[in-house]
Amino acid sequence: MNAAAERNHAIYEDLWTHYELFPHNGWSHAWAEIEPLYQKDRTLEIGPGMFPHVPIAGSHFVDLSRVALKALAGQGGLCARATSPLPYEGERFDLVCLFEVLEHVAEDEALLREVARVMTPGGHLFFSCPCNPEYWTYYDKVMGHERRYRGSELLERLDRAGFVIEKVCPRHDRMDRWFGAMFGFGTRYLPAFTASIVRRYLPKVAALPWQWYEGSDLSQAEAMGGVTVRARKRLLDEQAA
Repeated sequence: MNAAAERNHAIYEDLWTHYELFPHNGWSHAWAEIEPLYQKDRTLEIGPGMFPHVPIAGSHFVDLSRVALKALAGQGGLCARATSPLPYEGERFDLVCLFEVLEHVAEDEALLREVARVMTPGGHLFFSCPCNPEYWTYYDKVMGHERRYRGSELLERLDRAGFVIEKVCPRHDRMDRWFGAMFGFGTRYLPAFTASIVRRYLPKVAALPWQWYEGSDLSQAEAMGGVTVRARKRLLDEQAA
C-alpha cells in the first residue's frame, strides 16, 4: 500500500465498525440511472464501504476495509481486497461504480485506466466526488481526501483514460469551514457519536432529488461542490479515431 492507501485503510477500518450496510436504492438519484444498466455478475463496485450503490447479492466488490468486505460477503457480495492492478481480467465488467473514491487515491489517473481495462467497450462508469478546492475543510483531511476536483481536471482525466461523460448530476457538497472543522473533529475523535447522527439523517440526505443533465458541463457541479457522473468507455472505433 502507498501512504494514501494506508491512511484510508486506517480511517475506514475503524469508521465502518460504527455503521450498518445502507440499502443501495436509498441513493435514489444514482440508482434511478444505474438500474436500467445493472446486470448482477457484470457489475463491479470499487470502495463501497458500508454504503453500496448496487444490489449486494451477486455483485462484485473490492475495498480496502476488511470490515466492509465481511459485511458485504455476508449478504452475498462477491468480494476481493482492493489491489493494484485490480484482481480481474480485461473487459470483465459492463458496469463499474466508484462513489466517493477518486478523491482518496493518490494515483487517481492510474485507477481510472485500470477501471477502463476491466470494462467492456461501451460499458458504463458511475462515480461521484467532491469538487472545488476552494471548499476544502478539515473534514476533507479527516476523511482521507487527497483533493477536491476542478471540472476541467475531471474532464481531462476521464478523456485520457478513455471515457466520455454522458450525464452529470451536480450536488451540494460544500461545508462552511466552521462546520467542516466541527464535523471533522467529531468524526476523528467521537466516531461512534458522530456516526449515530449520520445514520439518523443519511436516509433523508441520500434521497434528495438531485437533477441529472445531459452532456459534460461540470461548471454547476464545481459551484455546488460535488457531482455524480455517468460516463461511457469509448468503443473500439472511437478509440482508434
